[in-house]
Amino acid sequence: MTDVGRAVSVADVLVSEEIRRIRRERWSGVLALNREGSAKGIYFLDGDIAFAASTVEEDRLGANLVRVGRITDAEFKAAMAVAQAPGQRLGQALIGAGVLSAIELAAAVTGQVERIVLSVLRWTSGRSQRRGMDRPLPADLLLDLSTPRLLLLGARVFPDPERLAGVLGGTSATLRRMGRAVFDYEGLPASPPERAVLAVCARETTLGELLRLPHPRPRLLRAAYALVAGGMVEVVGGKIEQPRPSVTDSGARPAVEGGESVSEPASREAAVPVARETPADPDTGEHRARELLERGQREQAVEVLRALVEDHPRAMGGRRLLAMTLAQDGGFDRAVERLFLDVLEVEPKDTALRYRLATYYRRAGMRARAMLQLRLVLSSDPGHAGAWRDLGELEAGEGSRDR
Repeated sequence: MTDVGRAVSVADVLVSEEIRRIRRERWSGVLALNREGSAKGIYFLDGDIAFAASTVEEDRLGANLVRVGRITDAEFKAAMAVAQAPGQRLGQALIGAGVLSAIELAAAVTGQVERIVLSVLRWTSGRSQRRGMDRPLPADLLLDLSTPRLLLLGARVFPDPERLAGVLGGTSATLRRMGRAVFDYEGLPASPPERAVLAVCARETTLGELLRLPHPRPRLLRAAYALVAGGMVEVVGGKIEQPRPSVTDSGARPAVEGGESVSEPASREAAVPVARETPADPDTGEHRARELLERGQREQAVEVLRALVEDHPRAMGGRRLLAMTLAQDGGFDRAVERLFLDVLEVEPKDTALRYRLATYYRRAGMRARAMLQLRLVLSSDPGHAGAWRDLGELEAGEGSRDR
């Protein structure tokens, strides 16, 4: 079951504070974030960050490897060509070509995920929304990440430090050092303001007193909040809370995403050969096909839809229903793919149909095509839980050799 949370304005609630709240609640699912046409998802298991995915080109594994100079553009294109084949993965192709070792690939995937998380921790606008899932990703695809460490690193580069003063509770807020670190803080290079704040917080002190230290105010605010978010320092007297969100979602989606369902009843009527039905008009033909599908007479419905597509080539409703009906069959058929693409060319914002096409590709083992369609779904519908779940599994699998 997928629980749909309220959409929250990032202008009202920092992404870092939403993550801290998720951690306290030990929540599992996807935190879907969108801003200016880009969508990113952070995957949580029992409150800890376990993966992240994005629709942004530069956030993808291959693009990251090329950008940092770890592989060449030619090596990336060659690996992508291999990964297009059914059952192939980008990571598998890179290792097979001798471009990366398995250890280097694992480090690249972790770095990719951390960059996505850190990018959204800088956001000061956009929206976030929770999509609860008991198991957002298979256990073997989850990464071992330190959520407090990522929160601390994100706070260090937050672009609006004055906003952090209010989040901490104002200059009268009392802070003190925690008993022990929740991650290897000493392994991170710390700035002089952070060291100074940490030293003063060995005893209880106020934020106002901290801001009188001989360091620039913006750096002190970032340092104080980073140490709080990272679990090194606590605000005495309770948790940091945010105002109630001002942006709400228009309504919850069903637990099973993807829109209209073309299901088959448990018991079918026996298929009886019938003469070719020629629909008088598109609406009549589509209605007739749905009646047959509801009665379990799939073959007759397909015949009606094929006749509808042939006699009324501009009628997208029948073509759409035929695509979804035939997609239930196993394997891959270019004619079925063409039906999907014809409709999507006319109706590019039909996310239900596009999600069904992504599922069709995925079942056929065509991972690269499936991921492309899932990213397009999320570009139109950033809160689509099914698309986030599927993209996360495919993205995580891309970075593996054997999974």
